[in-house]
Amino acid sequence: MWTPKSSVSLVLGLGVVYAAAQEYDYVVVGSGPGGGPLAVDLAKAGNSVLLLDSGVEINPNSNRDIWFPWPSVNDGAGRWDFFVKNSDDPERELKNKHMTWRTADGGFYVGLDPPEDAEQLGVWYPRFAALGGGAFFDDAVLELPPDSTWDTIADATGDDSWSAAEMRKVFEEIEKSHYVKAGTEGHGFDGWLETNRGYGSWIGPDVGGTTVFRALSEQAGGKANMTTDELRNQLTRDINGIDEDRDQATGIFGLVTHTDVGAVRWSPANYISNALKDNPDLPLTVELESTLTEIVWDPLSLDGTPTVSGVNYVVGPNAYKAHPRYNAGSNTTTASAYVGKELIIAGGVFNSPQILKVNGIGPADELEKHNITVVSDVPGVGANLGDNYEATVLSLANTTATYDLGSYTIQLKTSVSDGDRDITIWPARLGFDGYFPGYPADHGQNAFSLAFAVKNPHSSNGTVTLRSADPLEPPEINFRFFAEGEEQDLQAMYEAVEFIEKAKARITQSGFLPIKEISPCPTGGDDDDCTEEDIKESLKTQTWSRHGTGTCAMGDTDKDPMAVVDGNFRVKGVDRLRVVDASVFPKQPGSYPVLPTFMVSKKAVKAILGEN
Repeated sequence: MWTPKSSVSLVLGLGVVYAAAQEYDYVVVGSGPGGGPLAVDLAKAGNSVLLLDSGVEINPNSNRDIWFPWPSVNDGAGRWDFFVKNSDDPERELKNKHMTWRTADGGFYVGLDPPEDAEQLGVWYPRFAALGGGAFFDDAVLELPPDSTWDTIADATGDDSWSAAEMRKVFEEIEKSHYVKAGTEGHGFDGWLETNRGYGSWIGPDVGGTTVFRALSEQAGGKANMTTDELRNQLTRDINGIDEDRDQATGIFGLVTHTDVGAVRWSPANYISNALKDNPDLPLTVELESTLTEIVWDPLSLDGTPTVSGVNYVVGPNAYKAHPRYNAGSNTTTASAYVGKELIIAGGVFNSPQILKVNGIGPADELEKHNITVVSDVPGVGANLGDNYEATVLSLANTTATYDLGSYTIQLKTSVSDGDRDITIWPARLGFDGYFPGYPADHGQNAFSLAFAVKNPHSSNGTVTLRSADPLEPPEINFRFFAEGEEQDLQAMYEAVEFIEKAKARITQSGFLPIKEISPCPTGGDDDDCTEEDIKESLKTQTWSRHGTGTCAMGDTDKDPMAVVDGNFRVKGVDRLRVVDASVFPKQPGSYPVLPTFMVSKKAVKAILGEN
């Protein structure tokens, strides 16, 4: 690994000696889907890069299996515990069955009847601090957003390089596909991002899994009595292929994931580690367990525009207070670095706006409340928070979950869609109905879930606001689900439930699964006892999520007062500072944000190198 003068850098897996006040062309904060690939690409272009991440390097073998991520998510090694609100209504919040409380002994209580001395925390929303960021712990699903996502950004910024056609080229550049034939139009085969898709070898031999698959296929419009080969062929439909009707196409698709040829998780951690192994002289310095605390502003800026000159950060394990192993008495040291060209923040949807705010960039009234000197009054910082709306039809089957459900998604277009397909459904042979400490719920071996998500809900009214000026204290987060478009989004969710109930009826009729439903019917009993109003009320109070975006939204910073960054990721009102992560999307990108964020990372590399 390349080593700057007068310092010794982190060699991954070997040990750490931290550099003090060394200058780097670029300092990147965060090694996840936005920052990790960007840091490598900037270094490969010959720039000296310091990559800071609060987390640790976790053995990739510890979270290889993307289908069972909860042991790693619940493990405290790389987890940050955020507790969020989903509305401004205290009574509605208390109806959430996963409301989490801190008990007197320091543990958690999850539920509706907490001990008298328990402290209400909120709904658990785990985030991750580790090399590779959230992509090291996520469900690894890769789905291109609808073309409208990119075209909307192109219109908002006046920059045609954001058009869907141009962003498809970015996707082709980063992808290394293992699931389509080499040379297939619209795909890449030489990029860093390995992609793969499950196959249907289990269809046919596994009677239980095949029964479920057939019922879902027929309910989605597939023909009846398909042969085994016809059923398997549905999994070869390419959800990321080039097709003018792709964004409206419904039915079953095989799940595409960021996994290698052996179906093992592939994340920015792999890209970073492999880049350093392949080129020991790569000018990339990685410092883990390093948490940014301060942006240093140049007091001699020639034109008066606040300009980044350096960063200060703390070095030590579990320094951020959201870490479950945080200890106020832990030993940390301070370190600094000079920024020769630019500082790039890639801390994610909660931490990027927090970093900007504690360093004087944000709504002036909020900053002044915490005695923070206003560097740039940007009211959009921490606003515009949105997410998918997710829920589960959770049931108990009449058989234990020894069958194989494979890996696939059912895409639906509801009657209230704005034009594109708006629902994704996936089956799981466990009791998964949201996130809480220790999830998933233990409903025994008979649990059977059909989870779903509204991919483009209409409310982006959430906020990330400071509790204090302390850069290590987690901010307050309120998603304000259903603050706008409640009727439309609840109707879309209700239609997803209706689809699932009809598919379950097909399964039951097969004689394989007499099913008792647990949710979303508030009674948990006979479906006939549940009215449409009951189901919608349950969905409204129990909706969960884990794919937040939008808190540093991109737009025309000259015309849009809520835009935080321009089309080249430059932060409004200051120089030499950019944000590159899922927080820049002006609206939920219509799919799980990990793939769009990988693409945004590459787009940022092009913008940065083009300017510098």
